[in-house]
Order: sequence, then C-alpha cells, then structure tokens
Amino acid sequence: MSDETPAPKPRTTRRPKTEEVTPVPDQPEFVEPVAAEPVPAEPVAAEPVAADAEAAPTEVVTPVEAPASGTATGEVAPAAPTIAGQQVVYVQTPVPPRPRGNRVVGVLLALVGAVLFAVVYAVVVGLILYFRSAELFGASFNAFLGTAFFWVPILVFTLGFILLVLIVNRAGWAAHVFGSLLLAFVVYFASIGLLLLVGNVFRGANQPVTFAALAVNPLVIASAIIAREVAIWLGLAIAARGRRVKARNVEARAAFDRELAQKKAEYDRPAAPAA
Repeated sequence: MSDETPAPKPRTTRRPKTEEVTPVPDQPEFVEPVAAEPVPAEPVAAEPVAADAEAAPTEVVTPVEAPASGTATGEVAPAAPTIAGQQVVYVQTPVPPRPRGNRVVGVLLALVGAVLFAVVYAVVVGLILYFRSAELFGASFNAFLGTAFFWVPILVFTLGFILLVLIVNRAGWAAHVFGSLLLAFVVYFASIGLLLLVGNVFRGANQPVTFAALAVNPLVIASAIIAREVAIWLGLAIAARGRRVKARNVEARAAFDRELAQKKAEYDRPAAPAA
C-alpha cells in the first residue's frame, strides 16, 4: 500500500441555468383626458355686397324624358308605354272638304262676255253709222274699228266684268243684276275719262274734246247700255253654276260630318273583352 494519498479532484462549481426573459415594451402611462378650453373666434368683417350684383345662377337639373317618335299624320307617339302590354292606336283625323269657288269659271265666262260685248257693240255702232251716212258697214265703220271709241269701252267692260265676277263669286242672280248696273256706270264714266285723256293729251287735237260732248255721244251711251245687258244675261249663267257649286259644297260637308260622326262612334264604342 502506498503512502501517497491521491490528490483531491478539483470541485467544479455548477452555474444555475438562467431562463430567457422576453423584453416587454414599455407601455405608456394612462393619462386622464383634460377638456380643452374653447378659443374665442375673432370677428371677421363681411365684405359689402353690391346692390346691383347679380346672384350666381343656380343650375337646375330637370329630368329629361325619352324622345318621342313622330308619325306622318303629325301625332306624337310616347317613347315607352307606361303599362305593360298597352297598345297605342294612331287615328288620322279626316280633313274637312274645301269649299269650291266659282271664280275661275266666272272669269272665263267674263272673257266670253267681253267678246260678245265687242260684237254687239260693233253691230250697234254700224247701225248708228248707217242712219248717219246711209252706208251699212262701209268705210266709216271700218275707220271706227281702229279708233279709241271702239277699244276703250271694250277694255273697260272686260276689266270691270272680271272684277265683278271675282267679288260676287257664288252669289245669286240678284247680285249680278245689281252688279250690272254698277258696271254700266263704270263703262260710261270710265270711257268718257279715257277718251278725254286720249283725245286731249296723247293726240293733242286742235279742237279739244269736252266732257259734255262725250256725255251725249250716242256711241258712249250705247256702250253703257250694251255692257249692262251682256253682264246681266251672262251673270245669269254664272249664278246658275254658283248654285250648283254651293249645292255640291253642302253635300260634301254633310258627307264629311256623317263620316266624322261614324268614326267617333266607332272609337267611343267599348272594346270587347278578350276571351
């Protein structure tokens, strides 16, 4: 056995195991809210507004409806029906008949009357010259046909008769009888005035033509009488056609009223319920 004692082993000191600690962020301390004192607002001076200043226009928005579609008859169809399945029916209103006049035919008959007046006037003047010169439709008559005594009354009668027909239109024969009297006065005095103008101004005759001489001239008097007779008898034909035109207008208006009443009754009739 050895006397040597073994050296003691060094003692190791064990460190205690430390736990990991997660750092926690600092939380802010709770601060009690304090009510803030209101700060008085400083008064601001308002700028003066001019009296004549116009207010700014405000834009007004209006609802816009859908465009409506037009028809050939001038009626407007709604853009969309308000009720489902609604049927829109367009009805064309009948146009009333236009009254027919008697002026066109009356003017044509007035032109025929002017030709008739010229023929009768020439025949009467030929007879008057025959009693003066004992020559029937001779040289004096041929000279007369080229003078103003023949053409002036014809021109005045034609214009006056056409104007009379345009005025009376569809009037009866009484209007033509009264109008023929006025036409005779117009032919008489207008012929005298135009003959004075032609004889004294245009021709410059040495012996001036006087109103008294023309007023008693048989040719001028004959022109006024013939104008009345032609106007009164042709007026009878014009008035007869005027009566027929008025009767046709009455019949056309009555037929239009019947058709309008019939269509109105059809539209007012309630529709039969669908089966």
